[in-house]
Amino acid sequence: MAVVINTNVDSLKVQKILNGATKKLSTTMQRMSSGLKVLSAKDDAAGTIIAAKMAVQLDGNKIAQQNVQNANAMMATAEGNLDVIEDNMVRIRDLVLQAKNGTYSATEITAMKEEVDQRIAEVGRISTSAKYSSLALFNDENLQANGVTFQVGPNKEDDNTITADAKIFQSVDFDTLTGGLGNDFNLSSLSTTAMFQNALEKIDNGIDNLTQRKSAIGSAANRTESALNTLVTQYENLSSAKSVIMDSDIANEASDFTQHSILQQVSTSLLAQANQAPSVALSLI
Repeated sequence: MAVVINTNVDSLKVQKILNGATKKLSTTMQRMSSGLKVLSAKDDAAGTIIAAKMAVQLDGNKIAQQNVQNANAMMATAEGNLDVIEDNMVRIRDLVLQAKNGTYSATEITAMKEEVDQRIAEVGRISTSAKYSSLALFNDENLQANGVTFQVGPNKEDDNTITADAKIFQSVDFDTLTGGLGNDFNLSSLSTTAMFQNALEKIDNGIDNLTQRKSAIGSAANRTESALNTLVTQYENLSSAKSVIMDSDIANEASDFTQHSILQQVSTSLLAQANQAPSVALSLI
């Protein structure tokens, strides 16, 4: 091999190897410190696009899970209010039966009437005041006309929604529940068997109305619970798939780090020797 001064080929070759080892070492350090295998689009163009779409779905999935939890809370709030109203209706029914018995005096009947009046008033109060956040549960025209639609998926398609029936949110005041018995229903006026039977029938209809609403709530709650389980499963699967594309294998990166670090050190040492090679020419002078 010729002895030259102007062009140190060995040094250039070693520099190339050193630069490559240093670049790979830097990349490995970034992957280990960030935990990411794909640091930029140039590392995996297709994977970057796929992972970005997965990230959007994962964010949407989180929001959908929150939506389902809010939906369940709303349904539970509505059901709780209906339970209280049903308790009042059952008690009113009991008092109607009790008052019909001929063993009570007028004073005792009056006491029963006062309790009925208070319970009817309480049913009316709940009908107008029951709320979930600022949304009136039984006194909102939109809910009464359309029910409520819960967004339980991360996308726009119809199968990403669940609708709770509008009948759940109709007024629950005593007159509405009993089909016209009246919020001023007078226990003392049940003077005939026909009047008693009519009142009892309408109160029973009101109680049936409440149980049907609670059944509708239960059906919607079962669907939202199923939707939540599906969302959790989807989130786990998407997270796993995104991890395969984006996350670095730290054990593998640590092995590469050691390899590139040794190459860098060896190349640095050899570069020093290669740079001294042209000095051999001095011995020829």
